[in-house]
Amino acid sequence: MDIGRLDKRIDIYNWSGSTDSWNHEVKSKSLVGTFWARMIYKGGKEEQSSDQRVGVDKIEFIIRHQSGLTTRDTVISYESQLYDVHSIETIGRNEALRLITTVRDNS
Repeated sequence: MDIGRLDKRIDIYNWSGSTDSWNHEVKSKSLVGTFWARMIYKGGKEEQSSDQRVGVDKIEFIIRHQSGLTTRDTVISYESQLYDVHSIETIGRNEALRLITTVRDNS
């Protein structure tokens, strides 16, 4: 892996949920860590969702291997944009991780 290509600084968060005194669900995100990453744009498309046009972009982030990362309720924050993590693939023999994400834009 070419470490010099890891030139983007990303934050990885896990969403966690709890209930308040009124029995309403409260979601908050907790920081897993800040990592250097390579960002690869893999394409985009437009979808019709709930009677509105939504742009969906597929982005891959490559980071050095970190144990314990899961796709469950995991998001990446990069330049004030949140990316939903759908898949985590191991590259080599625990050399790196490929995080396959999507970002939605309904503006």
